[in-house]
Amino acid sequence: MYRSDPRPDLTAAEVAALERGGFDLKPADLGAEDPLAQTSADYAALLKESLPTAAVAELLGVDPSRIRQRLTSNPPSLYGIRLESGWVVPTFQLEGNKTLPGIAEVVARLDPELHPVSVLRWFLHPNADLIIEREGDEPRTLSPRDWLRFGLPVQPVAELAANL
Repeated sequence: MYRSDPRPDLTAAEVAALERGGFDLKPADLGAEDPLAQTSADYAALLKESLPTAAVAELLGVDPSRIRQRLTSNPPSLYGIRLESGWVVPTFQLEGNKTLPGIAEVVARLDPELHPVSVLRWFLHPNADLIIEREGDEPRTLSPRDWLRFGLPVQPVAELAANL
């Protein structure tokens, strides 16, 4: 995916300057800790778990053209990934045969330039700004997906989405 040793891409003078500046140019094998490898794996898993527009339409009981309309409207009201073969919809936006409550408002605020793995991770990981406190229980930090799934107010999640 990328070179572990940057030296073949640099001139001798550039290598010398970087090493004088304290940069370690020795090849590094990060193994399972390699962030690029982990992102690639997460992206492959995301695509595998995503559904084509026809499958989402059937699940939601609408025409496939309605799903494509939601994906391509400005702003979109459903998050999708455009592939050569067509659109796929990540399932983290779905709960059973419905979309998550408020998903349209949240997706509308997402920057379209965000990488799909960034969007996935943001939706699924607990967010320190989304804390629910119930009498007698310890405060609990929720992911944006769980916040919406529990029917809590959409506005805090939409504001967080706008600031990604």
